[in-house]
Amino acid sequence: MSTNLKRKASIDEEEESKPLKRLASEQQSDQEDSDDGLQEIVDVDFDFYNPDEIDFQAIKKLLTQLFSSDSELINLGDFADIIIEENHVGTTVKVDDQKSDPYAILSIVNLTQQKLCTYLSNKCPKKNETLHKAVKDILSLESEDKQVGWVVSERFINMPVEIMAPMYNMLQVEVNKAVQQKEPYKFEWYLFISKTYKEVASTVDEEEEQETSQKQKEKSTATAETFYFQSEDEIIAKYAELQFDFKFTNSEKEQSTDSRRAFSDFGIAPGRKLLLVHRSKFDDLVQEIIKTCSSTAAV
Repeated sequence: MSTNLKRKASIDEEEESKPLKRLASEQQSDQEDSDDGLQEIVDVDFDFYNPDEIDFQAIKKLLTQLFSSDSELINLGDFADIIIEENHVGTTVKVDDQKSDPYAILSIVNLTQQKLCTYLSNKCPKKNETLHKAVKDILSLESEDKQVGWVVSERFINMPVEIMAPMYNMLQVEVNKAVQQKEPYKFEWYLFISKTYKEVASTVDEEEEQETSQKQKEKSTATAETFYFQSEDEIIAKYAELQFDFKFTNSEKEQSTDSRRAFSDFGIAPGRKLLLVHRSKFDDLVQEIIKTCSSTAAV
């Protein structure tokens, strides 16, 4: 196995020597504003490591966060094992020390598991025949020279987007190195699964206005603008040649969870979007993510 400790990506060594900064919670900031007109800033050092065996449960938890109620349909433990075994490609982010749980993961997995591909292929809407055929062909994995890489990008919701610049820089370097060493990281397509949401009427409003029909609600949700929980996914969507929104198979179970009810209370309808980026656009995509995320860093 390769060494666990990583250097931060060398995009700009001088800038990287500074710790990334996060604003304190809005409530705390408001209190500070009322006291002395200043907004408190908390300095946090983020350490970058290769995925390690000790991270298995935490990585599996992050993947469960992505698939929610459908996690039981996919053996996420297998993917956590692959990420750890192939740890020369991929990065975790920790705060305390190497033995602590990662707060974020960025890696790439060569999709050879038909179960996940079948799951995703079945989510593609059949009404769009061209899209459905293209996605089905790609995820069939029948062509050995057109491999698919799943870019696994998950983090806790309060993690700053600035960490993605060095993480994507390291991913690009590591993938290129693996290709040079004849490892199976030369992908025709890069697959992303994005957490999205749309703004809808809150359940609180619905209790006050019960006249809206179910069909009107569904139409409103379908035509509403899509937002991304991870802001860099908006860049990925711009480069994606194929993409579609999908719902969970176990949607009823997902709707009964406390987190889903909380979203509904605030008028947010969470969802997922599959994005496929061709290899010819991947380097440009990475460079734009690095540039955009770096430019948002606090100084």
